[in-house]
Amino acid sequence: MLRVGFVHEFFEVPVDLPGIHEVACSDSREWQGIAAFVGAYLADSPVVAEFTETEQCLLGCGENLVGCSSLFTDGSWVWRRDLGHYVGRHGVMLPSEFVERMRGFGWKPPLDVVDGSLARLALQTAWQVA
Repeated sequence: MLRVGFVHEFFEVPVDLPGIHEVACSDSREWQGIAAFVGAYLADSPVVAEFTETEQCLLGCGENLVGCSSLFTDGSWVWRRDLGHYVGRHGVMLPSEFVERMRGFGWKPPLDVVDGSLARLALQTAWQVA
């Protein structure tokens, strides 16, 4: 399983991930044209773990992100709930392999692929620090 949208600010210990200000952002017409589809795919995918904390946006827009560390998966990728905010509001770009996967599903997440063992794998992958 692959992790997407995770940055080192999400972890209390040092991890080999970029910082939030190092992630690629775009205001290109092409990216903005699919950002709404990407956001819907991220939000409509199966939930692996639900959390109720609130944190401020790390990019400084002032928005409170409720349940931001809740985890979602499409069976191959795992991400946090707040990824949709960063994509839609700040133009954070995602790996082309993930975007092509979403496009291949017609921007509709596969809802029937996640079982208990896949959910456990998503949890392990999400918070893996080594």
